[in-house]
Amino acid sequence: MTFSNPQPLTLAAKILEPDTLATFRRPPYTLRGWKILDRWALNSHWKLKAMEQNDLIALYNRVLDQQTLETKILTDALGHSDGLADHEILASNHVNTEL
Repeated sequence: MTFSNPQPLTLAAKILEPDTLATFRRPPYTLRGWKILDRWALNSHWKLKAMEQNDLIALYNRVLDQQTLETKILTDALGHSDGLADHEILASNHVNTEL
């Protein structure tokens, strides 16, 4: 059985409005932010949609904060991760990855 990684924002596109996604496709959001959105779309789709509908600015800020945190942790771990996956590195650093 072959598994493939979906294109970034594929899962988020099923939950979020096109205008919202367009904002996330521009800087300062990066591939890391897109992965966060897809993870939240998979694990907490109802929370993600509610946040988009009720407090879009808070959603933009939340993704940016999470993107900054995860990028820092993963960058600091380069060369010291012993082959761990990103989610394992984040968990070992006690980073909350859920929305």
